Amino acid sequence: MKKCEIKARIQKDWPLYLAAGMIILVMRYFGRTSDTDILLWILAPTARWAGILGGISFEYLPHQGYVNHFYQFLIAASCSGIRFMLLTFLMFLFMPVYAPKEGMRRKYGRLVSSMILAYCFTIFVNGIRIVLAIRIPILLEELHLLQGWLTPDRLHTLIGTVTYFTALCVIYRLMASDRSVKGLRVPLFWYLLLVLALPFVSRMWHQNWQGFGQYAAAVMGVCMSVCMIFCVVKKRKTALFDLEKLVMIPCKKTGKAEAYNVVLSCEEDNTDHR
Repeated sequence: MKKCEIKARIQKDWPLYLAAGMIILVMRYFGRTSDTDILLWILAPTARWAGILGGISFEYLPHQGYVNHFYQFLIAASCSGIRFMLLTFLMFLFMPVYAPKEGMRRKYGRLVSSMILAYCFTIFVNGIRIVLAIRIPILLEELHLLQGWLTPDRLHTLIGTVTYFTALCVIYRLMASDRSVKGLRVPLFWYLLLVLALPFVSRMWHQNWQGFGQYAAAVMGVCMSVCMIFCVVKKRKTALFDLEKLVMIPCKKTGKAEAYNVVLSCEEDNTDHR
């Protein structure tokens, strides 16, 4: 896209970009607060959904969060999923291909719908992550696997990264027109932008690199692994589809293609193996 086209788009749609920027600033404010009373609009439904999903009851402690005393687990402000909501909102907002004839009413409608969808998906995915963050450490402790390199903090990071990034890829593939493997570059871009790139700039500004290298390596490893799994699944589906086309043999009587099961057995083989 040429610079003049970008400039013309900004001049034409600046109210839309201004509204999106204000939403981002508000969400960044919520993401930095540690007072859970301000985040009840997202923590309360998330705690209810996690309780229903995992059969776990949570009690709200003012200014602290939702706690389960039996599992000693606290849904604090850092567990609200605001960052996931922000990157989901941005991915939804910029997912459609830009149409020059698209009216402002439709653009603002996309802005509002992106916000609503991001909110709903965040509650749904974050509830799953919370249940996994409670159940998986208990299972690994019983198997004596939660030791050495795999500390509780690293396990918590891995669970969050796997859950959030996998959900982001699934959401994109369900809603975007491009469902090819190359389409995974879009959720990968938004996830790494908010999870690694922006924190990298912040740490570079404050000259604080403690623990960032291991965190970045874990996040990159998980993202690459998830992308590889999606690629393998896609290739297997393609291979199965090609196999189905190969076994579609035209019927001599009807002339229509019918599917036949290709079965090889020693009884049907007329070859003498003696």
